[in-house]
Amino acid sequence: MPKFLLFFILTTFAFSSSIDFEEEKYVNALQTSVYKYGNIDIKDHIITVSYKNLSSSYIFYEDYFILKDKDNEQKLSYDEKVELSLFYKLISFIYKDRKDRVEEFFKLQNIDENSVLIPNEYVSNAIEKIEFKKDENRLKFLKIYFKNEDYIKIVQK
Repeated sequence: MPKFLLFFILTTFAFSSSIDFEEEKYVNALQTSVYKYGNIDIKDHIITVSYKNLSSSYIFYEDYFILKDKDNEQKLSYDEKVELSLFYKLISFIYKDRKDRVEEFFKLQNIDENSVLIPNEYVSNAIEKIEFKKDENRLKFLKIYFKNEDYIKIVQK
């Protein structure tokens, strides 16, 4: 029994981490940025994203996600929100090294010291490219460039 308990504790910590981040959303049409601060909690089969000073959070599972606020909880399909499906797959790829998550949408290239995801036809009408840099388990930055010159930049704190 003690060996099982030790194994459970070690695997829980190995497959679980909590990451604070800053998100900048630049809107080219307004020539301005909006900043949000949040947390990504990564467990073996669940990724939770919550923002400070906002009442909503997202809980991502393999086949669906939950949009949760202080009053409601909605179970939604990735087919309903393709952008959240991409976000979940990006986080799985970056933090769990799950290349299979992004290969259907992107081609991975290494340029200088950054990883660059070039979109396929399915997402290339909206996304120009995605760049990120990761040292060990720490995300230096993730930047999503949109065709309309907007971008979202996420930096791990």
